[in-house]
This record gives sequence, C-alpha cells and structure tokens, in this order.
Amino acid sequence: MKLPCITEEVIDSDVAILKLFDKTGENADTIVVGDGESYGIGKAGEPDPECWKPLLKNRSDIEKLIAFSNDSDVFVEDSLSKIAALFGMDMLADQDELSARNDEMTVKLSFKKAAAKKPTLKSLVKQIYGEALEPLGFKMAKVRLPMFVRVINDEIIHIIGVDDMKSHLRVFGAIATVYRKELCLDGSFRQNEGWFKGLTDFYVNWHISDKPFEGECRSGFRYMDLEDGGFMPLSAAVKNALDATMTWIYPVLDNLKTLKDVEDYDNIIFNSDISIISLPLNKSLAASYTDTVIKYLFDDPLADLEQQYLATLKRIDEENVRYHRTQEEVFQRFERYEQRYNESRKTLQMFLEDEETRIQTLEELARRKEHNLELLRKYKIL
Repeated sequence: MKLPCITEEVIDSDVAILKLFDKTGENADTIVVGDGESYGIGKAGEPDPECWKPLLKNRSDIEKLIAFSNDSDVFVEDSLSKIAALFGMDMLADQDELSARNDEMTVKLSFKKAAAKKPTLKSLVKQIYGEALEPLGFKMAKVRLPMFVRVINDEIIHIIGVDDMKSHLRVFGAIATVYRKELCLDGSFRQNEGWFKGLTDFYVNWHISDKPFEGECRSGFRYMDLEDGGFMPLSAAVKNALDATMTWIYPVLDNLKTLKDVEDYDNIIFNSDISIISLPLNKSLAASYTDTVIKYLFDDPLADLEQQYLATLKRIDEENVRYHRTQEEVFQRFERYEQRYNESRKTLQMFLEDEETRIQTLEELARRKEHNLELLRKYKIL
C-alpha cells in the first residue's frame, strides 16, 4: 500500500521490539523497548530521526520516543502506551479487543495468500532447457521466442528454440553465421521459417540417432486436450520437447564447428547444391538468411567448389536411378546443373583474380560480422 508500517513483538512484560518498515517495505529502523539486555537482546540504539519523520514531525517527539524506549524501570506495557500516544494509535489491541471494537479509528484489513502465478512457456524453457543447455555453452537470448543460442569462434551460431502453437509445442534448431546479410533472431517462427528447421527436417536429413521417430516428434508436443481426453501440463510438454531436442537436434548442431561444416549443412538442408552468391555482395538479391557467402572465406574456394560438384553429380545419378527418370530428364537436369557450376566457377575466379572485387567482398564480410556480433550483444548472447 506504499505506507509506513510498525510491527510490535512483546517478548514479556519487560521487553518488546518495534520495527519500522518504510513505504517500500524495507526494515528502516528497529527499537528495543524495555530491559532488552536481561533477555540477551540488547539495545537497538537510538531511533533514527530521519526514519521516523513520516510519523513524528518534530524533534521533541523523537526525544520522547528515545526516553520511553530506554525506560526499563516500568512495565513495557506502560512504555508502549506512551509511545503509542506519540503516533496517535493503540499498539496494545489484541485480536479479541479488535473484534469487540467498532469505531471509525480502527481499520480492519484481511489478507490472503496470493495465488501462485501460472508459469509461462518462456520461464519453463529457461528452467528446463537451461539446465541441459547452459552447461554446454548456450545462453537464453533476449528475444521474442524462447530460444537458447551458442556462438562458436565468433562466427558460427547454434540455435535451439520452442514455438508455442497454443495447443502444442514445436521445437526447432538452426545454424547461422555472422557473415549472412541479416541475422534477425527477434522475430516470429513464420518470419524465420526459411532457416528455422523442425524435428522432421533434422530427422530426414541426418540419422544420427537410431531411436524411432514417431508420436509427438512428428505432431508436436501437446499440452492440452489430448486425444484420450486427458490433460498434460505445459511443464511436462517442455520436458518431452527437450528430450526430443537433445536426441535429434543438438547432436547435429554440435557437429557443426567450422565454416566448412556449415557449408555442408547449408547444402543439404536448403538443397542449394553449388550456388555462389553473386558479386558485389551489397547488391546481391540472394536471401538475407543464406550463409553461402562463407565460400569466399575458404583457403581454396575453387577446389571446394570442385569437390561439391563431384559430390552433387553422384547424388543426382542416385536420384535418377531411384526415381526412374528418362534419358531426356537426366540430360536436362545435368545441363541445368552444369550451367550453375560454370556460373559459380566464373564468379569465384573473378573474386580471386580481381583485387578490387576481393577487397570489397572481404570488407563487406567484415562489416557484416561486426554488425551481427553487435546484434548478439543486444540479444544478451555475448
């Protein structure tokens, strides 16, 4: 109520303790009334005039308060009555007396214990996910969705989060680098669904675990209106979501520690094959969330491109057999792929051979890194 309050504790007829709480609820001052030394309480010192000013307006009242509290030769009830008169209140009314009184000067207040607040998804994720992920170097980001983020070598960003679908939870993971054009973690799942990937994406593209992928892993982790008529608490759904996260998402992310690892992840999950972002970077129309730009940071990007080219050719041949494609379809796919490869190689050669282009590209990458690291600091991750 933002009002000062005095509490009274009578130990015996010889001693009592008065505590003054200020309007913020803090214990501002304490007075031992009567013979506190006989009870091992001692004296709390003289009342602090500044603390008692809201109740006692002049110095003479403060001096009386000191005198009454130090008087140990009378019953403490007498001292308390004198002190009470300074405040214009009755400090000795017990419960029976209060019940009997019915005057305007007595205000009766009833207090009840506040109902416990229902835990939010963010608080549960912070607690349950935090116990598992914080020892692994993750920090909870200060963003809209409850998510934990880990940064490797100031370059690679591992993301694990939970999206509330109002009846069930959808967990997701993601990889990013500080070299992408835009690193916006403070958005909705829909705004980032181009690169936030769910459990099914991780299961389809990587089979690190031998466990069966079924049930809630496919449909989401329900916390209300279960099919059998039951009800699952939100906390239980978060725990189940964490188990699945640690089975299907975390092991994949934990294997991505270098830029080359990220490139392999990017190629598989986006099926981007060998695409190279066009130059100059600041005028490229490539998706803002793509990390393909990291190819410009490799020691030998042409050799890397050649390696990708051969690996993708092998994958295309396997798909042609699996889907029983005709010779015409096989030729058309190969022709499109060969064209993309030649365009990518030409772009990389320009980067390597034209000094001005190379300097501009590396400066843009450095600018992006600085900008995105600042965003990570804003999100309380660094």
